[in-house]
Amino acid sequence: MQTLSIGELAERSGVASQAIRFYEKEKLMPPPRRTDANYRRYPLEAVDRLQFIVHAKQWGFTLQEIRELLMLQDANGDRAQAKRIAGEKLHKVREQIKHLTRIEAVLSKTLGECAGEGPMQEGCPIVEAIAEQTE
Repeated sequence: MQTLSIGELAERSGVASQAIRFYEKEKLMPPPRRTDANYRRYPLEAVDRLQFIVHAKQWGFTLQEIRELLMLQDANGDRAQAKRIAGEKLHKVREQIKHLTRIEAVLSKTLGECAGEGPMQEGCPIVEAIAEQTE
């Protein structure tokens, strides 16, 4: 069975060695086999697992959510659990979109109101809008 060193795994996956060690510590990656000299040796499947972790992070999943999804996958778990995790993430994403939409509207409005000239003492609609934001 072909295995990879941590450097080879980092190169193939595009994930830094330090991040790989972090994911091991966080139990997102299974502990690798060790050589007699105590060097890490990873199976080829570790590349796919790391890419899953990277993609899940890009989608906004937390490390705990990623851990749960990986545990379900490793144990051939129930799809209902994966659906629940994804449903909760979708709800959070939609809330973030609403929040960002409100921010975008305020920024757009205040940029239009701001002359972009003169001293701040005379008031700045951008700073005032941020100061008044109660969310």
